[in-house]
Amino acid sequence: MAGIDRRSILIGGGAGVGLIVAWALWPRRYRETLVAGPDERVFGAWLKIGVDGHVTVAVPQLEHGQGVYTALPQIVADELGADWRTIGVEPAPLSPLYANPLALDELFDGAFAGIPAAVRATLAERSSLMLTGGSTSVRMFEEACRTAGAAARALLCQAAAARWDVTWTDCAVDKGFVTHAGKKIRFADLADAAATLQIPDPLPIGVQGAGSLFG
Repeated sequence: MAGIDRRSILIGGGAGVGLIVAWALWPRRYRETLVAGPDERVFGAWLKIGVDGHVTVAVPQLEHGQGVYTALPQIVADELGADWRTIGVEPAPLSPLYANPLALDELFDGAFAGIPAAVRATLAERSSLMLTGGSTSVRMFEEACRTAGAAARALLCQAAAARWDVTWTDCAVDKGFVTHAGKKIRFADLADAAATLQIPDPLPIGVQGAGSLFG
């Protein structure tokens, strides 16, 4: 990593903090650990689509009355354009991808305030700190869930567009279907092809029929 060496990291703030910073800055990449069940296709770290049309959303927070098993799947479904009746939930697997550094700050009442915010966040990720608390669930994961739904929507639209020989951005989504000019295909019938495609960059958010569930 250019511009960072062991000596410069260890010098700032004492050896203890320096070692934490050094560990947090060491470059790593995380593999998605969501596992497909029979007849399911995985779309990133947050959702799976089954051949029966059911969409399963991985939720990394514990449900203890705060409604997180509704809120996060609703965000995904809203951006995906799914039929809410087809949405299911499962606990997310242990992974740095689901770490919650906001809860680290809230639950430990500033105990890590001496460590820079970016390093605290990376520390939480590297430790796979999947914490629930401090009213942080939606604040922490709304963007990730919305991006996941948008990515899957784009892939499904690309797969449908290839069948119809049209531009994928001209396709729309509606309650579990991709539509275009009076034609429609179920998400379930597109999942195999869609899972092999590349997510577009930039990724469009809140378009093509998304936005009917989450206010």
